[in-house]
Amino acid sequence: MTTNPPFASMRQGFDLSSYLVLGPADTKSRPVAEIVRQALAGGITFVQVRVKHGDAREITETVRQVAVVIAEAGKSGSVPLVIDDRVDVAWQCRDMGIKVDGVHIGQDDMDPVEARKLLGLDAIIGLSCKVLDEVRAANDLPAGTIDYIGAGPLHPSTTKPDCIVIGADHQRHTQDTESINALCAESQVPIVVGGGVKPEDLPDLARTGAAGWFVVSAIAGADDPQATAKSMVESWDAARANRG
Repeated sequence: MTTNPPFASMRQGFDLSSYLVLGPADTKSRPVAEIVRQALAGGITFVQVRVKHGDAREITETVRQVAVVIAEAGKSGSVPLVIDDRVDVAWQCRDMGIKVDGVHIGQDDMDPVEARKLLGLDAIIGLSCKVLDEVRAANDLPAGTIDYIGAGPLHPSTTKPDCIVIGADHQRHTQDTESINALCAESQVPIVVGGGVKPEDLPDLARTGAAGWFVVSAIAGADDPQATAKSMVESWDAARANRG
């Protein structure tokens, strides 16, 4: 059963350029909502709440607090809020009237087609893909099933150490300019790239076909999340404006 949340869909108007992923384990014991508040002030354009070991009640409460912060910042209509993995919790939040805009799911999570059936046509659905075969499989999904792809890692990531590319040579790799461009060229939906992204990576990443970058620790673990977010957003925007 799909739900009809009392807020407008953001599927046709979201910005992947500066994408923050975070949960309680990433914030150095600071409230998740407070980190989001600061990151929004720094220019973050997309928020994903990822609670690795929480139950449905804990995730729902964390997401509710983040949704309030986004609303207080006046950005409920411009900054989407999605939940990592837990399609059931996203459905519950939307049914409760909490402004959750969708989910981000991995290759081993709920089937994207089933997620779309559950959440309905208004929800944003992102899918993790690391290699060309996964992107091609995403292309073969029924039209409108997913809205974007998350690809990585750019570097080995402390927040998700198992996220690594196994190449055609069966060796472990990270993404580089060539592989990112190949994924982007193949994909029918925009791709956001992350995994250990640092501020100094943004000029090179901006010259690829990626629609944006996602980070966890770089902002959620920063001493000054607002200043860090602002610096990263400005670096990306400047590099995009100047790319040849």
